[in-house]
Amino acid sequence: MITLRHEIANAREAEPACYAASVIISTRNRKDELRRAVASAVGQSIRPQVIVIDDGSDDGTAELVRREFSGVRLERSEVSRGYIVQRNYGARIANAPIVITMDDDAAFVSPHTIEQTLEDFDDPRVGAVAIPYIDIGKDPTPRQQAPKRPGVYVSNNFRGTAGALRRDLFLKLGGFREYFLHQGEEDEFCLRLLQAGYITRLGRAEPLHHFESPRRNRSRIIYHQSRNNILFAWYNVPACCLALHLAGTAINSIRAGVRAGHAPASLRGCWMGFLGMLHERAQRSPVSPEIYRLLRRLKKQGPPPLSEIEHMLPPLTRRIQQSSAGGPH
Repeated sequence: MITLRHEIANAREAEPACYAASVIISTRNRKDELRRAVASAVGQSIRPQVIVIDDGSDDGTAELVRREFSGVRLERSEVSRGYIVQRNYGARIANAPIVITMDDDAAFVSPHTIEQTLEDFDDPRVGAVAIPYIDIGKDPTPRQQAPKRPGVYVSNNFRGTAGALRRDLFLKLGGFREYFLHQGEEDEFCLRLLQAGYITRLGRAEPLHHFESPRRNRSRIIYHQSRNNILFAWYNVPACCLALHLAGTAINSIRAGVRAGHAPASLRGCWMGFLGMLHERAQRSPVSPEIYRLLRRLKKQGPPPLSEIEHMLPPLTRRIQQSSAGGPH
């Protein structure tokens, strides 16, 4: 049986009754990168609740957090459960209306990034914010950043290293798909947001920095991307478009694997995605054709102002049923 224990190094009475934001950092055997990430989170102008989830580390991660960050909530799994499961768990235990997901190899550079991100939830349609970030050492151009002009700009996704979510909405929609295991969970959640009438907004905050860990396994990433692209279609694409979408997804995934030098990983991923469709046959819940067409528009034409596409969204008055997307899958 998997055990999970939590600790708060200081007394609970010292914590605010309610935070404006909770920062969730899932980590495994990256204590040096984690130190930088946590330090940047606790140093924000608006003090967030910081939750570190140690996903079965054996390098002294938990000891570092206890020793150096007394106000941080530490959760530890004795065995690894994966960052998607841990982010869902972090959202459930968070004590703030906005939860921010952050990788252990990222860091806030400005002390105002969280404060600025909270301001991006000023429209009731906003269910998630893609926080701007820079991939250090790869490209100095900020990603996920709104244009420098007025308006709310709509993205089809955000990256988990730099995302903010309305906690209540995230939980009602079932969180991230845990059957994905690794990669692609943000895109799938953002599509469910659209189906519920909410959008993912490009952020206006000062970018955080992402220092991609050299320990990343590229073959593993491509395998899961290929697998989960197939599953994404199975869960969400309307029946009238499913066969064509699946064929195109498989071809594009294999091409991407060949270009990256990991063709076997992409082939295995596609095969396991098709097998996964059998496992997940009861979980299929396609979006409407209108929302599917909107997704295709967002991916092909880029982020439009909300005012251009709001008429395509369902009304917010519609009740959201509790979903089991996160569930035990």
